[in-house]
Amino acid sequence: MKTATRIVATVVYGLVGVGLLVAGAMTLLVNTGLLPDALRDVVLHFSQNNLGMLHIIQEFGTLMIFAGLITFWFIRHYDQSHGFHWAMTTYWALMALIHWFHVGSPSVSVVSGLVNTIPFAGFLIIGVLRLKTERQPIRNEAQSTTGRTVHTASEGTEAVR
Repeated sequence: MKTATRIVATVVYGLVGVGLLVAGAMTLLVNTGLLPDALRDVVLHFSQNNLGMLHIIQEFGTLMIFAGLITFWFIRHYDQSHGFHWAMTTYWALMALIHWFHVGSPSVSVVSGLVNTIPFAGFLIIGVLRLKTERQPIRNEAQSTTGRTVHTASEGTEAVR
């Protein structure tokens, strides 16, 4: 199960990393002539054809590129990715929260909330699976009454007497 969890997590990280890089690059390529007109129009529509708003979106795009690159780094260094995983889970939870309580509209968009909850739910499920399958027993050393070192597993059972 540990290998299956690692494969699922790695695939999800890869998809998220690609998505972040593509979305970030799209925002930065708007006025370069390198972005196809259809994609350029999507970004401009998202910015409401407001150049000030487009600038803020481009700044956010640089953060998406950074997050995408970090995601790929943690694919390569998977054993060090637990903190990263829970940070991304928290990020997706906050993204879902702001879409459930959208400040730009007096009514809540259930569709927007649900769609933006999917990445959070996915990262949460993978995180719980990682906790269940990748947890290593912690070895503690304690002195017994005879002076010998006693090794105990993290569950509290004695391994050696």
